[in-house]
Amino acid sequence: MPCLTARGACVRTVLDHGCGRGTDVAPYRAAGLDADGYDPHEGFGWPRPEREGYDLVTQMLVLNVLPDPGARIRALQDAAAFVRPGGHVVVVTRSPEEITKAAADGSWTAHHDGYWSNKGKGTFQRGISAVETTALARHASLVPAARSAGLSLPGVSHVVLVKPEL
Repeated sequence: MPCLTARGACVRTVLDHGCGRGTDVAPYRAAGLDADGYDPHEGFGWPRPEREGYDLVTQMLVLNVLPDPGARIRALQDAAAFVRPGGHVVVVTRSPEEITKAAADGSWTAHHDGYWSNKGKGTFQRGISAVETTALARHASLVPAARSAGLSLPGVSHVVLVKPEL
């Protein structure tokens, strides 16, 4: 099995945590990685994997759709449970600026600390910065990766976290 390396870390196994319909799983597999998807919503058809100890767990655009701050922490804790000690968790969220603009453009209704993007469907959005993601991640015993500051790109915030070695 191939090993993708970044900063000396070898990645062979990947879990896309909160994968929705699984569109990000196929590119990981095409790159030769042993990749799985998981989404807690049964309608997406990605059941909880039985294994743990992944080299990398990704969580793309998950935290910003959870209307409860406690649910955001629990989602990070669940993701952390799948990564091996010394492994990485990459979290990408929509940025506060992106959500504020989308809310204004779409006349979204304010709700708790974010907005209903479609109240009828129960879809929620909240912009989350890299700094906030890092603070939430500490509740899941995840720490920022060495030499890895949160990266902000237009519309998104990106954080690389590590599960400390035992």
